[in-house]
Amino acid sequence: MKQEMRYDPLIMSTQNSEQFKTNTSSVMRAISRKADLEVTYSETEMPTGEIKDLDYPSIPAPTPDMPAEKRALIRGCADTYALKIAHHDRQLHRHNGQSNLQAQAALDALEQARCDSIGILSMDGVADNLDAVLEAKAIRRGFGDIREREEVALADALHIVARCAMTGRTPPPATTKLVKLWKPWITAQLQQVNFDHLKNLIHDQKSYTQAARKLLSALNLKIDPDGDEEHEMQSQEDGDETTPDDAENSPDSDAQDQQEQEQSPAGESSESTESDESFDMDLDDIMDDIESDDMMTEENIPLPPNRPQDLVNFTEGQYRVYTTSFDEEIKAEDLADSFELERLRELLDNQLSNHQNIITKLANRLQRKLMARQRRSWQFDLEEGILDAARLARVIANPNVPLTFKQEKEMPFKDTVVTLLIDNSGSMRGRPITIAATSTDIIAQTLERCGIKTEILGFTTRTWKGGKSRELWMANERPEKPGRLNDIRHIIYKDASAPIRRARKNLGLMLKEGLLKENIDGEALVWAYNRISRRPEERKILLVISDGAPVDDSTLSVNPHNILEMDLRGVIKWIEAKSNVELTAIGIGHDVTKYYEKAITISDADELAEALTTQLTELFDEQ
Repeated sequence: MKQEMRYDPLIMSTQNSEQFKTNTSSVMRAISRKADLEVTYSETEMPTGEIKDLDYPSIPAPTPDMPAEKRALIRGCADTYALKIAHHDRQLHRHNGQSNLQAQAALDALEQARCDSIGILSMDGVADNLDAVLEAKAIRRGFGDIREREEVALADALHIVARCAMTGRTPPPATTKLVKLWKPWITAQLQQVNFDHLKNLIHDQKSYTQAARKLLSALNLKIDPDGDEEHEMQSQEDGDETTPDDAENSPDSDAQDQQEQEQSPAGESSESTESDESFDMDLDDIMDDIESDDMMTEENIPLPPNRPQDLVNFTEGQYRVYTTSFDEEIKAEDLADSFELERLRELLDNQLSNHQNIITKLANRLQRKLMARQRRSWQFDLEEGILDAARLARVIANPNVPLTFKQEKEMPFKDTVVTLLIDNSGSMRGRPITIAATSTDIIAQTLERCGIKTEILGFTTRTWKGGKSRELWMANERPEKPGRLNDIRHIIYKDASAPIRRARKNLGLMLKEGLLKENIDGEALVWAYNRISRRPEERKILLVISDGAPVDDSTLSVNPHNILEMDLRGVIKWIEAKSNVELTAIGIGHDVTKYYEKAITISDADELAEALTTQLTELFDEQ
């Protein structure tokens, strides 16, 4: 008997956003079979502390006047989460992880197709919502415009073809061309096992995964040897006799998760996270698209009261910019495709494998410091409140002694945002930029666990020797003292409102060959200040990581030799004296204390992780 869970469009047309949240959360709890499932809407409403995607799903926030298409997308995201919570065993999926990245992506795609198919076959409303999500994904990735099969990854094709085959559902319009190109090829490769075999096993993840491995092997993907016997022996030794659903909710499982969090609070990339990350990737992409309309970007964040106006190109009118026509503010993911970002991130992790434990220990120290400042305390010997059971003994010994009560009080801790501004100049190439990227990554995860938002920015120039700005200047007969004469590039690795898990791959971009060029620090500091000053948080911290003074050969060759340095000094002086942004800096092999009032200098990049942790710890000690 099919379980019907449909949303009434007529009712939804008159519901406000809060009622929509309530209804969606209720449906998620019903589908996931978790009555206590906590659902959040938008990143700003995320609970403090560590958030596990499956335990605390974060759904894009609805708006009162949102169109029906957006409602369907939000519901589709919610249904995808709920189905995965109900039917996906993370431990089993991790156990079957593949060393071959293409095989792992394909296995993730088939597992997602399995969870989707369970919902589609049992609930018509869920089927419509999941189709809306798939259609949006196909439109975003341009599946409707492909001409050759190879233009789409095998994993994407498997997810769509397998889901349609197992459910018998017509593929959404934007995926029709993909199915037409890929389905004949996939079908021709499959002989002993096909999607009919998978359909009969969708409620048994272990058997389904075994069949999926055979299917992938038939598609000529390299599959690791099966380790089921070892897995079963280990499960018996550990006393693992619970079902996948029970394992999610068992006290032992919760205790183990808590212990793992305490042992690695700085967010080391555990095997569990890695194996599930790609499974969630498509859903995250859809959610990002939905959130883009409502997310608190720098353009629409409500301004704090009495906030200083945006800082402009500085030094009291003496600093000029010849042209801004060729300047660029760009997201990291727009500078490389997803495959290159994954490759660069893997390269980054490999290069710092020996430093990972050291950085993590330092991050642990920072987290303990932050949590200590946020923890609550008790007031004792009160006339009302909670009965103080620890002092009942004296009441029993002497009945004339009155009962005493206690009251919990919360330690004051300001809502805080931290911006890390990283010098992406050519002199940072090699170990400095590698350690800067990884230290920043782990520190950002630590701060996020403590409920502190973090923005990660980088600055460089688009080209060497002036680029198009210099070409324009030369075409205009080279006027004297033109001012800044290069095309600047400001990179957003992570927005303050985005979780670090979505930006983790972006940090690998710093290792991209040819990215690191010149550094114009003053304008980068203005840019970072203007972004953080728009944030609504009460406390704002801007931390700069650099290895030298501002240098741009094109600008310095036709202007006073100190034009960039004087601009930097002027910007720093203004921020430190006239703004509510706390400014600090770390210099790598270069004395930055002559610029910044709060700064330290380290002799080698190997000291960066400790310096970064120390600076942040001291800042929070001063609160």
